[in-house]
This record gives sequence, C-alpha cells and structure tokens, in this order.
Amino acid sequence: MALEFKPFDSHIDLPKQRDLFRSSFPENIGTSSETEEHYRWKFRRFPSEIPSYEFAAYEDNAMVGYYAALPYTYVLGDRRYTAGMVCDVMTHPDMRGRGVFAKLGSYATDSLSKEGLSFTTGYPIRPEVIPGHLKVGWKIMFRLPMYMYFLRSNRALKTKRLGFLAPVVNHALWVYHFFLRPSSDLEYDYTVLTRDELLNSDAYDEFLRKWTASQRFALVKSREFLRWRTGAPSTEYHFISSSKHGKITGLALVRRTVLQDIPCLAVLDWMTLAGHESAVGGITKSMRDMAQELRCEALVTMMSPTLAGKYRLVPQGFLRTPFVFSLIIKRLDESIDEHLLADETNWHLMWIDSDDL
Repeated sequence: MALEFKPFDSHIDLPKQRDLFRSSFPENIGTSSETEEHYRWKFRRFPSEIPSYEFAAYEDNAMVGYYAALPYTYVLGDRRYTAGMVCDVMTHPDMRGRGVFAKLGSYATDSLSKEGLSFTTGYPIRPEVIPGHLKVGWKIMFRLPMYMYFLRSNRALKTKRLGFLAPVVNHALWVYHFFLRPSSDLEYDYTVLTRDELLNSDAYDEFLRKWTASQRFALVKSREFLRWRTGAPSTEYHFISSSKHGKITGLALVRRTVLQDIPCLAVLDWMTLAGHESAVGGITKSMRDMAQELRCEALVTMMSPTLAGKYRLVPQGFLRTPFVFSLIIKRLDESIDEHLLADETNWHLMWIDSDDL
C-alpha cells in the first residue's frame, strides 16, 4: 500500500505515536520521555496559540513516521520570526531506507511554510540523519561543539575499562584546574535560584529586555517560554545568577543529567549582559560547586566556538570534545538572508534552542 501523509491527531493516534517512539528510540524506554505525560508537556503545553505542528506517515493504517515542530520565536535584527524547531523526527526501523524520512520531511516543511513559519531549525548530532534533511532543502549553517569540564575521571575511564587509571588522572585534573581555576569578581553576588524563584521575580523581565536588545539573532526567552522549557516531567532545573546592586547581570540554566554514562551538570543556556563579562568566572565557579554537591563528574555544554570564546571556556579549563552538533536550517521565507543565518557570530545558540535536555 502507498504511503499516506497527513497531520497527526493525538486524540486518535497517540498510542501509535508512543509505540513508534519506543521503536525508534529504545534507549528512552523506562524513562519519563516515553510517557504520554511527557508528550503532552512537549507538544500540547507550549505557550503559543498553536502549541505544535505534527505530521505522520502511514502505511496500511500503521504509523511508520512522525515529524513535529515547535513554534519558537526569534529576534533577527529588528524583526521577530516564528521558526519551527523540528524535533522527535522518527521512522519505524522496518521502514528505514524506503524514503519515508525525506518524503515526510518534504510534506511537513511544505505544510509549515503554508502555516506562515519563516524557517525551520534542527540540531542533529548523528551524521546519518543529515542526508535526509539535505534532500528536502535543509542546509548546514555551522557546527556547535560540546565542551566538557572534567572534575573527576572515574566514570569516563570505567566505561573504557581503564578505571585503574582514575587516581592518576584525577590528580592531573586537580593540578590542571588549580592553574586554570575560575575566579570570582567580588563586585558581584552569585546566587543559585530555583525556576520559581527566578520566574516569579520581576528582575528577570528587566534582565531579558537588556540582554535581547544586545543580540543580533536570539531566541525570545519569555517567562512563559522558560516556564514551559523547564517544566518537563521528572526534571529539575536551576539558574545561577550574577548580580550587581540588586540587578541581574548574568544567568546560566543548568540541570543534572547523565551523558555517555557520565553524571554531568549540563549548561543549557548562559546569558551575560555586555559590560559584565568579568562575572563569567564566578558563574563557572558556582557551576563547579553545584556539580560537586550533586556528585557530578563534569560540566558539559554545547555552543558555537564564538560563544565559547565569549564565555572563556577553554581558558577556564573546559575541553572541546569530538562530539559536535550541527545547526541546520530550511528557509521558508525567501526574504531572510541566508548568508546572515550561516554566520555563527550573529547567533546566541545553546541547548535551550533545541529540545535536548
């Protein structure tokens, strides 16, 4: 039977979609990500008039593909655009190699264009998924490496069956960080805040207004957006702030997670107001203190090399890893200059711009 593509109706086919998710991403079986509660948070509670755009492929009434986009708002220069942040793209394992991915992607992005979205974004880390996007008009804009700040090497070495080297490597890490340890600018106060403490405070609105005004291209991180983004089931997020004279000057969004079997404190976002870059070291030190309290063995983040330079990651002891995400974009509004989109120096992109973590 021929493939059929149509908008996804969660009222009818959510059980099929969840089964497809488990087949496509078996590593998530047993986690909150496979639950219907997680689906409803992600696709039905996004703070927008239309909370998500979802599409599915069927063969003989069986769901064999799924493609979704969340309507993220970006400021590009002096204008706002709605971008479709594409996520949870999946093809049933038995249907791979039959063109379902590319055909569904073409149908979905054509539909998003008709809905008035300006462009789509994606953040693949697996090279094998990129050709299917390129076939339907996506382009690779630039790379987004992962950076890690190792506090201990126990788990990383254990996964390589080299655990016996941990005492020596840990001592070397101690020496390394002794010379590269971040220093706190004592003119600033550094505070760890829960999401409610930050989002129930008027101070965030003033900070966000100043930060957004200083960016060329940036995600609109309103209180409503952050409340949704940090509201996934079974997750706990914190904000580390720097402040001066009672005004927020910098914010980092963090959560504990496990990557490659290594317990990490992941940095999803980091914003610093111009003129307050000297507080970066104090925020890093606060992250390191929190990681140690949570028994994490590393700090980890994803960002462009330009941003890594701005936040002085390497001078503070972060290492660039071999793991690299790509920003891929498909323009749906031809009036947007593609060369500007492809210039990483125009963007402030981190994990918060995706659906990861």
